[in-house]
Amino acid sequence: MDLTKEFKHMAAALFVAYKALLFGETPVACLVVDNCNDAILSIGYNYTNVSLNGTRHAEFLALERLVDDGYDLSKCTLYVTVEPCIMCASYLRQIGIGRVVYGAGNDRFGGNGTVVSVNSNGHLPKQAYPSYGGICRTEGIQLLRNFYIQENDSAPTPQVKKNKDIDSKDLPDSNVVYDEAAFNDFYGVERQFLLEDRTCEITPLIGQGYRLIDLFSLSDALNIPFLQKELGRISQDQLDNFYELFRSVDGEGRVIMETSVKVYHSKKRPHED
Repeated sequence: MDLTKEFKHMAAALFVAYKALLFGETPVACLVVDNCNDAILSIGYNYTNVSLNGTRHAEFLALERLVDDGYDLSKCTLYVTVEPCIMCASYLRQIGIGRVVYGAGNDRFGGNGTVVSVNSNGHLPKQAYPSYGGICRTEGIQLLRNFYIQENDSAPTPQVKKNKDIDSKDLPDSNVVYDEAAFNDFYGVERQFLLEDRTCEITPLIGQGYRLIDLFSLSDALNIPFLQKELGRISQDQLDNFYELFRSVDGEGRVIMETSVKVYHSKKRPHED
């Protein structure tokens, strides 16, 4: 089972999240992809800090462009770097999204199985949608860590963040909830070992590791719709800084922790406005 397409889309979503991080937003982002031609139709990113509106999550921004135009979302996949929260999971079901693929689980507010399964349970008016997690899971976690070590200079009493050395932090085991039959259908029966060993990452191909630099290029970044218009110009230097935030994953699905990663510093933003 070749999951390269899923990893490429998630790498693009991660870069959108990184661009949001450069503007002080929580780095969670998503893409809406047409299943018929694999084209990116829309993007979304967390916009709660700038808008001062707690409902402006990535999923809402991405889909409002399409809902207003009456797009058939049952033929679309949403790729999002972190599991949708309960609010967003409900919204996705009510608008009839076809499928969701996410990276890191959301162990506090996850609506696609980690806390509750809004996507498949209950009596919402729309049909349940399938949801698959763990694609670029550790990269989604690493981006969030880069956000949460930043100090908020706008706070009335700014607090000095302790333990900013994310290079030395361990990665949590996967908390993604799997239904065995659905897992086999999407990930392939050859990845069954992941159902038991939650310390391994999903990789695009069995027996082969991956690096984001091999999945996502400058031309890919430049072809993401709405991105430069809304979050600023993209350069190769900016993309190189993005790559350096993440470790590689080996052929056994192990994150190569011996490799150092860089830390994003908001006061020294590695981007061009």
